[in-house]
Amino acid sequence: MMVVDKKTAGGNLNILKYIIWVPWILSIILVAIRAGGLHAINFFYQTDGGISVSNTQSYIVYYFFVALIVILSLAAGRRAFCHYLCWMAPFMVIGSKIKTALGLPSLNIHSSKENCNNCKSCERVCPMSLSVSLMVQKGTMSNTECILCGQCIDTCKMEVLRFTFRNRPR
Repeated sequence: MMVVDKKTAGGNLNILKYIIWVPWILSIILVAIRAGGLHAINFFYQTDGGISVSNTQSYIVYYFFVALIVILSLAAGRRAFCHYLCWMAPFMVIGSKIKTALGLPSLNIHSSKENCNNCKSCERVCPMSLSVSLMVQKGTMSNTECILCGQCIDTCKMEVLRFTFRNRPR
């Protein structure tokens, strides 16, 4: 029996993470303003010895998020939580867009589409379920969902993909 791997690559539901992110950021700003500004930042406020699950309420929150991630992955495929609900992804996307707008050098993936035999081995190993071979054929490896893990580079026997450090991704 063949196991079918559900693949997810964002799509139209990608907007959900921004719908979560905007109220989250606005509430942080509102709370800071109502408190009279930021006087101190304590990442471990009201935690026993760092980040911990020390009471029943914390366990409920912890297991809620574990269940959410597992159920979403089973229903929508690999890294579904990352694609649809991750509240940190907008920070990374905004940072990437600022970096590109300012022309700052950064790590990128470069492709040589003339060497590609379209075997799609790069797509099968991509943890973010991206259409890597399609990006190679288009000649642009820029994708806000790409985490630059390099698994596509390691898998490609034709050496079509490689890391580069440039101002602008190609």
